[in-house]
Amino acid sequence: MTKRIITISRQYGSGGREIGVRVAQELDYVYYDTELVKRAAQEGGFDEELIKEAGEGGQGMFSSLMSFAGALVGKDEDSLPLYDRMFLVQSRIIKEVAQEGPCVIIGHSADYFLAEMPDLLNVYIHADWDARVQRVMERNNLSEHEAVARIRKTDRKRAVFYEQHTDQKWGMASNYHLSLSSSSFGIENAADLIVRIAKRY
Repeated sequence: MTKRIITISRQYGSGGREIGVRVAQELDYVYYDTELVKRAAQEGGFDEELIKEAGEGGQGMFSSLMSFAGALVGKDEDSLPLYDRMFLVQSRIIKEVAQEGPCVIIGHSADYFLAEMPDLLNVYIHADWDARVQRVMERNNLSEHEAVARIRKTDRKRAVFYEQHTDQKWGMASNYHLSLSSSSFGIENAADLIVRIAKRY
């Protein structure tokens, strides 16, 4: 059975987004990344930049998953704090797009929100440090010092966001079906491996 839903979590600078695009194109799946932010903003009436900031773990904005679940008991969604409502909308949209048809979803803790789906393939993309620094320098026209600072900051935010929502460790191999090093395989080969596994799982 071909896996219909593929989630890709990634270290910053590992090429995970590019790999996701290639996988979606090869399988003819819908690709979701920033589209989820726009959809959440439209549905919930939120500011896109605010969602982006929250989505990267800014300021520890969201409740932890366990305390958040308790806060929902007997409460109307509209009565919840802003960032809790944003969390609800985003998690609901991720589940909606997964039901709409085959897709590749980048980030947004989608691997956790969709964990109960039977046709799910969760992938984690990582890369050697030097390769990540070089990629970020070239892609963003940054100095080495600036690239290092951005990588550390972004990885830290992603880890905080994931761990706040899932009570699990971001990047831990046991949370994913497949973990790939893009610096070992290359972007094209990594994408090809994911496609082949998705087709023959």
